[in-house]
Amino acid sequence: MRTLLNPRWLWLLNTLPILVLLALLGAEYRVIRTQLPPESRLLWQWFGAALVGLASLHAAYAAWLTRRRARLTSAYALAALGLYIAFLYAYGHSLGQLLPFSLPRWLVAGDLPFYAGTFLMPTLAHAAAVLVLRLTPDDRPHRALPSFGVALAVPVGWYGFAQVVLPLWRGYHRLSGHVLVVVLIAGTLVFLLALARGVYIVAARRAGHWARYQWVWKLLIAGVLPLLGLAVNNGLLFKGDSLWRDGGLFGDFTGPWWYGLAALNAVLLLLPAPARPSGRLALYLGRGVLLAYTLYFFLVFLPFLPLSVVAVVAAGVGFLLLTPLALFVVHVRELAHDYAALRPFFGGRKLALGLTAAVAVLPLIVTLHYSRHHAALHQALDYVYTPNYTRPATLPDTVALHQTLAVVRQHKENRSASITGAHLPYLSAYFNWLVLDNLTLSEDKIGTLAQVFFNQAPRRFTASPVAAVATSTTNLAIRSPEAGPTLTGLAARSYYDAAQHAWVSWVDLTVTNADTIGQFGEYTTTFELPAGCFVSNYYLDMQGRREPGILAEKRAAAWVYSQIRNENRDPGLLHYLSGNRLALRVFPFGPREVRRTGIQLLHRDPLTFTLDGRAVQLGQPLKPGASRPAAVEGVAYVSAAEKAALPVTRRQPYLHFIVDMSAGKEAQWKSYRRRMSALLQQHGANNQHTQYSLTGAEVITLNSLGMLEQHAAAYRFAGGFYLDRAIRQTLVRAAEQPQARYPVFVVVSADFDQAILPADFADLRHALPDTDEFYELTENGRLVPHSLWQHSAARQAPVARPAAASPVVAWPTAERPVAYLPASHQPDVVLTAAQPSAAETTIQRRSWRAGLLLHGLWRAQLHHPETTEAAGLRLVQHSFRAGILTPLTAYLALENDAQKAALRRKQVQLLAGHAALDAGEDEQRMSEPGDWVLLVLAAGLLGWHWRQRCRTVAADA
Repeated sequence: MRTLLNPRWLWLLNTLPILVLLALLGAEYRVIRTQLPPESRLLWQWFGAALVGLASLHAAYAAWLTRRRARLTSAYALAALGLYIAFLYAYGHSLGQLLPFSLPRWLVAGDLPFYAGTFLMPTLAHAAAVLVLRLTPDDRPHRALPSFGVALAVPVGWYGFAQVVLPLWRGYHRLSGHVLVVVLIAGTLVFLLALARGVYIVAARRAGHWARYQWVWKLLIAGVLPLLGLAVNNGLLFKGDSLWRDGGLFGDFTGPWWYGLAALNAVLLLLPAPARPSGRLALYLGRGVLLAYTLYFFLVFLPFLPLSVVAVVAAGVGFLLLTPLALFVVHVRELAHDYAALRPFFGGRKLALGLTAAVAVLPLIVTLHYSRHHAALHQALDYVYTPNYTRPATLPDTVALHQTLAVVRQHKENRSASITGAHLPYLSAYFNWLVLDNLTLSEDKIGTLAQVFFNQAPRRFTASPVAAVATSTTNLAIRSPEAGPTLTGLAARSYYDAAQHAWVSWVDLTVTNADTIGQFGEYTTTFELPAGCFVSNYYLDMQGRREPGILAEKRAAAWVYSQIRNENRDPGLLHYLSGNRLALRVFPFGPREVRRTGIQLLHRDPLTFTLDGRAVQLGQPLKPGASRPAAVEGVAYVSAAEKAALPVTRRQPYLHFIVDMSAGKEAQWKSYRRRMSALLQQHGANNQHTQYSLTGAEVITLNSLGMLEQHAAAYRFAGGFYLDRAIRQTLVRAAEQPQARYPVFVVVSADFDQAILPADFADLRHALPDTDEFYELTENGRLVPHSLWQHSAARQAPVARPAAASPVVAWPTAERPVAYLPASHQPDVVLTAAQPSAAETTIQRRSWRAGLLLHGLWRAQLHHPETTEAAGLRLVQHSFRAGILTPLTAYLALENDAQKAALRRKQVQLLAGHAALDAGEDEQRMSEPGDWVLLVLAAGLLGWHWRQRCRTVAADA
């Protein structure tokens, strides 16, 4: 332990943590500084300068001692403890000014107030250790009883003060409150130092009274107290108490591994040292492995040590808070004895390396365990949200996935009964970083994964798994309130840009809130754009100025909008829903308030724009020959006039049965075969072209050869009824391999309501222009239509047979079609290459050709969701560069620089993680270093309590 006197430790335990602290605080300050009053900004700067000064003094002192080959002194330890405790006290006292009440809390990290305590903790712990070592030199004997006596005197003195002195208090002023807090801190420090010194002396004894009974106190410190502490924390002794209803008081340590490691640690520390060096080396390494366990609980309970004195005075079990400190001292001392005994045989360097490797064993096991969760979760996310339709599907390990989803649910419940605010202190933060990329997985997506792989808890009318990630959807409900803001004006202004052969149009909206009650209202609406029309700008008038929209990653924009909306401020959000349908939201509207917002559109041909029942004309017909065919590499725009020149045809349908093969449906196979055979005979369908998608968690597509003659045992029934994937992958194949036939989907299931189905398949509408329906084949042989393009789960009136094919045109020729398009008077966009070329010269700012290219890139990503991680990021970047809205981005109007900075920070975080992960369901959480909240709150509560008590006594006097 005396290596802690080496000054080089200061660079690791002081300089490095303070640099990290300064970086974190600086990042937060850059976000919120524009929202802080001048006095708060000045206070931030003062505290920042104080940190820089303290770190510089520490680093310079360490360098000076290193040059002189000197060791740390008691004077240093006392000075460091005094300076940093004073800093933390001043910091805690000034938190109300550093983070004023007027500052929206969503702008800052939930654990920002505790950063200082967390990153200064290593310095305080090291200074305390230096002081204990200096007060206990090895060159002379020491007695443990005086130290234990001083430690005992502190709680006894506090108890006497509370019972005798405090009731006689006759005066109170502001200074006395500070004095009481200083006395509290000083008493706590004396108590902990005296206790640590006493335990250190006892652990160092190899002869005398303490050594004679060392197995007793080792058993108590290493075995009885840790196991008792786990039992108390987990509620085994207080099952009826409400504090233990939802988990452990300090974390969920209920697993058998915690008890097993505690018992094994006690055994290793109690074992006598073997006579043979090899035996003692094995014991040394075993103790090294368990040192990580001891160190973990030491770090977990270190922030609570200041409460230990109060706990000892108030409750008999308060001394359990001190167990990790005592155990850490004993454990380290035993390792020091082993090291000294083994050094002549193995050398100091080998022993140090061996100890380092041993200490890394448990962290490595935890890392490998979390990595297994990471692999299972990400494989499941890839399968559901970014599937590869061109290769046979590989299902994840369902056993590992089931465990992973359970752990994810546990770790994301940060506001649990645990007063640390985490499922497992520190380990939850590590889990969230390694498994969830510091993001989260929404309950909706957890439910979807559970339904796909375990056939659990169907969720109706949720976003399609693939569409949800492909559009980066954090869908905010689009509501149409009966009373509230409504559109009262719609105007347009257009001009023709000859350079890009496209119209540039502004659509200006006037929205009025008719509500006079006084509550804030929100304007929400949806509208549809024709193919080849792109959003290139957006604005919202707020507080007498016109604020241009910011193009941002869609999940980040939706999260920021939600946070600002909770503050009743001024956001506006414009984003894609599915297909060419967009949503516009503006908030808030006061009583009878009138607000204006606008959208800029780029379009090749004139069009009629409709919104909330109002219509305006955008652009005017050009002279014949003024418009030219438009295309970029890999994407073509087909105007209504071009389509009109193509011959109209009707493709031939074929039945594509989608059969429910979910878990537990084996008994339905005979019914399935009967229904399908009857339908084929009734309609005289050609079995040669009929296809069958056997759909459980995975989808296996077969032709008709021998299909209906097979028995249930020939097939696998597992997982949920993943209807979404069966339809979606067939639509993708139809789009990429256009043929003279098109599929008519017929769903065969014993319980259609259990199907995993998206809100719609509108993103893939281009793949099937012949029909807008699929069908549910009921037990009595009726066909119940469902819409492919909107409200897909909703049933329509039963029909006798599938609807006739709608007319289509083959583009560019009927002999070699690249795509089949609906024979309508609307333009279309066609993908002419599997992957359009995103040349930098094509992606120009607010260019119609850039919009066409981005739409092609988006469509290519829909066809190949497995490219989402890389292609999605590139599409977002191209969208930013071009200023063109895509299904992966959103336009967001914000009112101040702090909101914009918070948006950029959240956007960076989301773009760095898995595309299927979410921004968060409860962002105002207290993350792991937040254990220091108790240190700050305890001091504040005790100070407040003493102030109130003193005022009461003074008033009574």
